[in-house]
Amino acid sequence: MKEKSRTYNSITNSIWGMMSALITVVLNFAVRIFIVRALGEEINGLHNLFQNTINVMALMETGVSSAMVIHLYEPVKNKDHSTIKKLISFYRQVYLVIAFAFLAVGLIVDIFFLNSIVSTTIDMKAVHIYFLFFALSFFANYLAYYKRSILYAEQNNRISIMSTTISQVVFRGLAIVSAILTHEYLYFLLFLIGEKICSNAICNIYVNKQHPYLKKVKGEKLEKEKKQAIFRTIKPLFINQTSLTVQNSANSILISMLLGNISIVGYYGNYQLVISTVQLLFSQMGSAFTSSFGNLATENDKKRMYSAYRKSCFVMNSLAFICCAGFIACIQDFIYIVFGPNFVLNFTCVSILIFGMLVYLLDIPIISVQNAMGLHGCDAGVMILQAILAIACGYGAGRIWGMEGILLGLTIPTVIFTLIHKGIVISKVAFGITAYKYLKDMGSDLLKGVVIIGIVSVVCNCFPTFNPILEMICKGLVSVIISGILIIIFSIKNEYFKDTLLVLKNVLKR
Repeated sequence: MKEKSRTYNSITNSIWGMMSALITVVLNFAVRIFIVRALGEEINGLHNLFQNTINVMALMETGVSSAMVIHLYEPVKNKDHSTIKKLISFYRQVYLVIAFAFLAVGLIVDIFFLNSIVSTTIDMKAVHIYFLFFALSFFANYLAYYKRSILYAEQNNRISIMSTTISQVVFRGLAIVSAILTHEYLYFLLFLIGEKICSNAICNIYVNKQHPYLKKVKGEKLEKEKKQAIFRTIKPLFINQTSLTVQNSANSILISMLLGNISIVGYYGNYQLVISTVQLLFSQMGSAFTSSFGNLATENDKKRMYSAYRKSCFVMNSLAFICCAGFIACIQDFIYIVFGPNFVLNFTCVSILIFGMLVYLLDIPIISVQNAMGLHGCDAGVMILQAILAIACGYGAGRIWGMEGILLGLTIPTVIFTLIHKGIVISKVAFGITAYKYLKDMGSDLLKGVVIIGIVSVVCNCFPTFNPILEMICKGLVSVIISGILIIIFSIKNEYFKDTLLVLKNVLKR
């Protein structure tokens, strides 16, 4: 019965997460389109650069939210209200420190470093004000974020997701209207601050209603040993996620530095927005699997854990192949239709972006296991090496080959250290399986993905040119059909394919 409950919650959270992500997709593209058309290409580039710069600044929070959930699994399972209350009180204190530390760092970056990474014709006084208000949206978020952790620990991710979606629809809609009516970026940023405040308020109201004992947590004292355990969890988490964040944010920064035009950052940002959308969809599934797997891991049954992991791999990897195939089939037409011909990158850049996206998506199941079990200490040092080499390779290759070099240089270390090394280490610790078995399974999945994407690309490139919108829709449908057929052919004898069909059948019956 417990397994059914976990499976049901995992699937339900995934569905809600994907529905929310689809809404977010529409909003993000609407925001991007209206920024370009109402505020201009340079504001579009600034918006993208600000986002990546803030992501680097937000490293101080990295690991805290995941550590919260990891240490809440056990007391939530045992309904230990006293321990939960102490943990939430401690998390509140931590997030207050993070919020004000983030604001201080934001002021330092704004005053001393912004001039060196922004090349624009926009008045720099205005740029400094814009960046400060962009940073304030994250400051507002940190002030009231701490209670969300219990929603993930008890597999109520969907509540957090719904609150975020409602806030995005309302406030991003208002932000778009303000951009059209005023042509002023500052008002746009004010609505982003309101979005964060509203989202956290909804979650806090829900948590207080479901857990009345959490209405007042100020003054609760967590034992010293518990605090030390949390910080021991945070340290490797911080290293892992810091490395990934720095590497992921380096794209826009290196493009701005080496290619010398803030508008080019916006061109790349349009593609990155599509990729981030796909990653957002999959992160919802990964988050749901993390919560489910975290509860399962408390039973320490490695056989069941490995079976759950491989089932998730089959489902998420199959969807990854379909998404990547659809991306290569439609992305150029989409960018052309939505943003115009001047925003279309060359096919080499697009191919590298697709390969990087595939690697990222294939990594999600094993990273979810690592997050659920708190195994970030297994490869913390290696992740630092990955980030350093990625930035060095991206910078060096970018000076020689431009954007293609930047993208390739940042992707290769991820393949070596995350897809291969992390997978081997985490699989061995979590499930006790050999490096050979992991590499065999992952190599097979990667090869399937490359073959499916390649076949779809060849077929779609043979399409005759006609109405751009109809052509894009036809290519999208063809990519889904071909990739779906190929996945079935490749998986017909796969035991997890049969298990997945059985689970879906049972869920539909319910």
